[in-house]
Amino acid sequence: MKELFPGHFKESEKDLKKIWETCIFVFDANILLNLYRYSDSTRKEFLRILKKIKSRTWLPHRAAEEYLNNRLSVIDQQEKSYDDTVRSINSLKSDLDNARQHPFVSQKTMQEIEHLFEKLSKELSKNKETHTKRISNDEIKESISSIFSKSVGDPYEKEKLKELIVDGEERYKQKIPPGFKDSSKSSDSEVFTEKCRKYGDLILWNQVIDKSVDSKKPVVLVTDDKKEDWWEKFKGKTIGPRPELVKEFKDKTGNTFHMYQADRFLELARVNLDEAVSNEIVEEIREVRRRDRIALGRDLEKQFRLKRKSEIKKLVNESDLLKHKVMSVEQERHILKDKINNLQIQRHNISMHREMMASRGENEKDTDSMVHHISILDSECEQLSKKLELTSMKYQEHQHHLMVLESELAHRLKIIEQENAADSYTHR
Repeated sequence: MKELFPGHFKESEKDLKKIWETCIFVFDANILLNLYRYSDSTRKEFLRILKKIKSRTWLPHRAAEEYLNNRLSVIDQQEKSYDDTVRSINSLKSDLDNARQHPFVSQKTMQEIEHLFEKLSKELSKNKETHTKRISNDEIKESISSIFSKSVGDPYEKEKLKELIVDGEERYKQKIPPGFKDSSKSSDSEVFTEKCRKYGDLILWNQVIDKSVDSKKPVVLVTDDKKEDWWEKFKGKTIGPRPELVKEFKDKTGNTFHMYQADRFLELARVNLDEAVSNEIVEEIREVRRRDRIALGRDLEKQFRLKRKSEIKKLVNESDLLKHKVMSVEQERHILKDKINNLQIQRHNISMHREMMASRGENEKDTDSMVHHISILDSECEQLSKKLELTSMKYQEHQHHLMVLESELAHRLKIIEQENAADSYTHR
């Protein structure tokens, strides 16, 4: 059973230790990018362990490419984090200053707090300056380059990438991991590298498999990717790598596959590599991930609100356009009714005049002409009546569509009103 379903069974501690002694350690781009988010002590400790296992580390070409392409963005994000922290400190200091008129904080304590705030601000400014210098003089990049100097995979040829894109389309449709969570990413660009973005995880996965085949060794992949197309999750708890990934890896390579997030990798390094890793470092890495999860939640909420705002704006615009159409069709109906009414009046007057002429025995030729005129008027009236019927149907359709739109708009606005009321109640 274990041979058929390897992804559903854990290795024994003895087998796992043996795997760690012989495996290749593969690192995803997010692991390298997170080094910019750690404190100096945690980063140094992480790099120290990487240096110790340098001979068995490997970086897929896709991971190296993503790291280099996103490095500056992460540095910029961290700069903003420094600014946000300084603003928070200044805001708290301002609140305390405003409270001086109340007997909440003694003058001595306030002086100590101000001294501490000043010290914090200076240290943050100094650290930010050091961090900003990494844009052009990046010691973290140099350390990473040194560790992976001879252990970065080769890029795939364009034809191979085209094959993976075709394969990826079908895999994503069938929800075959990894990468199907990126199926919403656009691949319509004419730029080939942009088309590949949607299939980045799948490209990396194939490069890892190829490395295992070439080296004939098991792989430990270290990644901070949290998506469910990599991890098996149950009730919010991460169980391990997706069983499909473990099975596909074994089927194609004959080797075992293990996957860990950074904190778990360090915990296991204690046991299997006899490394001294402090609990503080592990906890800091988990805290960075927690902050990322909170930030991601905020970003998703922001995106959701922007999307909802855009949808409401679209509904309003569509409603306004439909109201204009309703008014236009209503005006056309009135015009048609007036024309039909005028034709009917003309026909009635001609008929009355013809009857008077006939009763006086006047020229039949003139009455015949009137009959012909009446016939023309009847034909025009019939055509206009059909047109009026079609216009009335169009008017009813527009009215119904408008009613549906306004109902949907009212429903969405009510939801927003309820959410705002709930938020207001929560923050009381």
